[in-house]
Amino acid sequence: MVSPPCPASSRERREASVVDIPDQEQELADRFYAKHGPCCAGCDWWHRVNTLVGQCHKSAPVSGAERYAMLGMRVNRPLEAGHVLTTREHHCGDFKDEFDWASLSPWYLRKIGMERAAATGESNG
Repeated sequence: MVSPPCPASSRERREASVVDIPDQEQELADRFYAKHGPCCAGCDWWHRVNTLVGQCHKSAPVSGAERYAMLGMRVNRPLEAGHVLTTREHHCGDFKDEFDWASLSPWYLRKIGMERAAATGESNG
């Protein structure tokens, strides 16, 4: 079975879900961001790989060793170059959230813990 293509950035996934209910992985990322505030899970630069790890597209691709370094992984095999992988809770100075949270339904915003965004159109960033 072929895996689905790598998901788009968190922002693009949320924008695509204005009409549709976000998928379960996106909902988990949104809940994490709502609970913990600015972090990779809510960053526009972060492209989710799974519920815990994603790629930061703020900077250019790096070598394989650099790509996996922030995950604390050391591997003896050659690693593909790519964007730096980070955990969802990571927070750096390049955090960006320009998504219009008010474009999501109020029930979804309450469900993920973004009541303030539902009421005011603000984000956690």
